[in-house]
Order: sequence, then structure tokens, then C-alpha cells
Amino acid sequence: MTIEKDTEKEFINLINKHKKTKSGKSNRISFAAASILCIFLFIYFGTSLFSSQKPTGPWGRIITPAPGSTTSKDVAVLLETKNIGPGQYLWLVVDKPLLELCWPKTSKIQPNHKLQVNIHESGPKEPYTLSLYLVNKTINDQWQYWFDHEIFGGMPMLPKRKRLDAIVLMLGN
Repeated sequence: MTIEKDTEKEFINLINKHKKTKSGKSNRISFAAASILCIFLFIYFGTSLFSSQKPTGPWGRIITPAPGSTTSKDVAVLLETKNIGPGQYLWLVVDKPLLELCWPKTSKIQPNHKLQVNIHESGPKEPYTLSLYLVNKTINDQWQYWFDHEIFGGMPMLPKRKRLDAIVLMLGN
């Protein structure tokens, strides 16, 4: 009987050993597959995740004043633009979305620089949207004519997709 018990114990030990070996191999295969997947994802997406390059398309932002600020009638605007190509023009414009009208303020924006421009906003003491638009020659010429001839009424607002940036400000004293 002891031989049978010893054989039975050995058999049970062999089964347990086989289970451990099999589950160890399974874990190693899972770990290897996960590692390969991580390496692949890092190689595929890694350069874009850790790249310091900015977008290659036209880019611009209004740095100051801060969104929500109360401004006087004379506003110093600090802005920055990049990747503005030939035949593209920049304008700072006051938008009134409820009226669907805009008032171009200045076209003297040097592209692909950080610079300060001053605008004068004499509208009612209420919130207004200051937008930085990128426009083509046709719209530039229309706005320049409007601006040069000091036409009183606003111009039709452009679609939002033409904006590089926009902030809402409040006109104060």
C-alpha cells in the first residue's frame, strides 16, 4: 500500500507541477505579448506624444488681455502668430455674435511674430468678443476699404472657422 500511496503522491505532485509550469508559461506569454504591444504603441505614437513641434498650419493666439477682463476704450493686445503664409492676412476684430456683425480694428498685424497692437473700442459697456481672424485677399481688401473709409455700420461676421483665437472681454470705463 505504501508503494501505491507513494505513486499516488508522485502522480499528484506531477499534476501540480504541470499546472504550475503551464500557468507560468501562460503568464510569460501574456507578459511578452503585452510588452510587444507597448513597444509597438510607443514606436507608433511616441514621436507625436513627446514632440515639441507646434502644428504646421496657421496658428495664432491672443495672449493679453486675459479672457473675461474689463477693458477701457483703449486696449493693448499682445498676440502671437505662426505659420502664416503669403496671401493670408491677419485682423483683430470686435465681434457681436447676437447681431452677427463685426467691426475690424486693425490690419497692421505682422505675421509670424509676437507683437502688441492697440485698438479702440467705443461700443456699449457690455461684453464683446475680440477675435483674431485669418482671411484671404478678398476679405482683407473689403475690410481695409471699410476701415479706411470709417464706415459706421458693422460688417457681416465671418464663420468661426476663420478665427485663430477669440476672447470675451467686458468694456468698462
